[in-house]
Amino acid sequence: MMQRIWTLYTVELMKALRLKSTYIGPMLMVVIVLASAFLHGIERDGVSDYDFIGAATPAALDIFGPLLVLIYAAALMSSELSSGTIRMVLIRPVLRLEFLSAKLLLGMTYAAVLAVLAAVTSWGAALALGELSGVSYGGEIVYTNGEMGATYVLAMLAALLPLWAAAAFALMLSSLTRNSSAAISSAIGIGFAIEMLKYPLGIAPFFFSTYIGAPWSVFHDKCDALDAGWFPWLGYSLVTSGVSMAVFVSVAAVAIRRRDLHA
Repeated sequence: MMQRIWTLYTVELMKALRLKSTYIGPMLMVVIVLASAFLHGIERDGVSDYDFIGAATPAALDIFGPLLVLIYAAALMSSELSSGTIRMVLIRPVLRLEFLSAKLLLGMTYAAVLAVLAAVTSWGAALALGELSGVSYGGEIVYTNGEMGATYVLAMLAALLPLWAAAAFALMLSSLTRNSSAAISSAIGIGFAIEMLKYPLGIAPFFFSTYIGAPWSVFHDKCDALDAGWFPWLGYSLVTSGVSMAVFVSVAAVAIRRRDLHA
């Protein structure tokens, strides 16, 4: 089963790489980070520019990242259903759940690519236009470059969890409709409604989207030479994102298994 999922994933990945639309999101990530460089004002002034990295990455990944992931993942299954190409795939000895798993991996890969590009561009801009020499306070190094880099990597990995949950959420909606436009608009509309209502209703801790920007608070604190902790919010993020993904994928699996693909 795992071999078939991997084979399906590689095929889907090759298909995605041939589509021009696949590159719109990654290009936007680069543009947003570079625009932040102009707004933030990086310069070689003897002060490390980690604060730019801590501002540019969340601006690109946490604000625009979820939207791009929702749009991309919402079209993954609905496009196959509307065009009928899923029937051609399932002619082979492939289970519907395996095909769904391959699509989920593709959505997760897309989110990871956005994260990597945001990281590479922000660090590249800081190195090219500014300088990185650790975080100092009172003339003493509080955090070395290695410590800041390790914190950034951990923050990026933690930020990926809710983004992957967003991909699973959009894939679920994609599995419930044959129309890509309807799936995309539903993903954006429902996501926006949740963001508007979760705080007034006091249910924000139970939604994965609440923890998208949380990892960067740790990096921000270290940029200011402050100590910062990963818990308890990281535990909440792990549980919330993991449970959300399990629920979304389960609903999508039921929808695909019960759908009449010949209708």
